[in-house]
Amino acid sequence: MNARQIGMKIVWIIVVFSIGLVGFFIFSADKGDGLEKTMEDAGVSEGEPVYQAPLSYGEDYPSAFAAGVIGIIITLIFSLGLTYLLARVGKSKKSKVRDVKGEKDNGAS
Repeated sequence: MNARQIGMKIVWIIVVFSIGLVGFFIFSADKGDGLEKTMEDAGVSEGEPVYQAPLSYGEDYPSAFAAGVIGIIITLIFSLGLTYLLARVGKSKKSKVRDVKGEKDNGAS
């Protein structure tokens, strides 16, 4: 897979995300989630948060879209980096196994 194909797949992921985000704001942004509904039914109010996130997740479409795209990019970078590291570790372990079995040529021939 070349860089152009990877770029097109990333663009499609972002397009699908943006369409799904529209659906989220249309169908569920005004309604509370299950926990909020249960608390409302029980007459319990929400307390002060224990931890405040450094960034907002988006109260409107543009900020939610920006947060989502940043999350997609961070996830891709992390997963590609982790895949690279695992491949390097696997390759070095495979090389050590061949050395122990005597399958690797050390130039002694």
